[in-house]
Amino acid sequence: MAANIKSQADFYHRIRSKQIAPLYLFEGTERYLRDQALAELINLSIDHEVRDFNIASISVTQGNLDQALALAREFPMLSPRRIVMVKGFEAISDEKQLELLKEYLRVPSETTVLVFISDGLDNRRNIASILRKSCEVVKFSQLDERESAPNWVRNYVTQAGSMIEPAAAAYLVGTTGVELSRLATELDKLMAYTGEHGEITKAEIDNLVRYSREHSNFELTDAILDGNRSRALALLDRIYSNTSESPSSLPLLILGAIASNYRKMLAAKELMQQNAPNTEVAKAAGMPPFAVTFFNERVRKIETGKIITGIELIAQTDRALKTSQATPRLLLEILICQLCPQKLT
Repeated sequence: MAANIKSQADFYHRIRSKQIAPLYLFEGTERYLRDQALAELINLSIDHEVRDFNIASISVTQGNLDQALALAREFPMLSPRRIVMVKGFEAISDEKQLELLKEYLRVPSETTVLVFISDGLDNRRNIASILRKSCEVVKFSQLDERESAPNWVRNYVTQAGSMIEPAAAAYLVGTTGVELSRLATELDKLMAYTGEHGEITKAEIDNLVRYSREHSNFELTDAILDGNRSRALALLDRIYSNTSESPSSLPLLILGAIASNYRKMLAAKELMQQNAPNTEVAKAAGMPPFAVTFFNERVRKIETGKIITGIELIAQTDRALKTSQATPRLLLEILICQLCPQKLT
């Protein structure tokens, strides 16, 4: 069994110490960090002059895992190693393909670094346990908004020779979300504006960074699913304070985002009760394949009755928005409180 890599820092320490493994599983939805790790692995494994001959990438969504393994068995050209990256393997269940995989993993090529790349594996599938037992696993989870994402922002700015206060870093994350590729783009723009050794403040962020309503709607439904009433209400306030939508259309847009998530949850719940694979759940929920692992884990913790009750409350709010004399914002606040009941202590 391969050594279990517990952190990205450990991964970087190993490969920079020339401890490059023959098998890796890169797993997680934070693609910016994942791409950085892959680039560093390539840099330390293959000389730049011969990379075109010694890097291969293959998608095996058609079940053609044997082709990827054949590539991994090829010898490198003018290099001690080659790298083969494999994607789209998450749903493979064919026994013949799995046996070929097990055979390769037992005796991997000494001259190939084979990297399996996935947003998330379905733990119920054999291929997930097979790869985790044999590969060095490096996880690339999304950073949290409260601490790790603002810290990442500050490090990014400091390394570029500029400055940003902790409060401004947190404000930027709150404005754009925790997707690092977007944060990096916005930070590059802000640093170009403030100039060398300049300081990024809330004023520059307000002037240059476009607020993302889609991000906040996503966060709002996430907070509701977590039962976090105070955060959900704060996010609702932020949406109202930073939107360019007309006051008449905004409440229905917010309600539509919440309703959509509840419908997806109900569809996923019904399929999971039938032990359907993630690919079917993703299709029914209208989500990209293999991007539903975290969503499914959350849905499993919620009772079907609670989801149905939530859909009924959303329908009642929809009717009230069209007929009630109460302000739309108040109706949405009441809905959030109903969906996120206070826990008794």
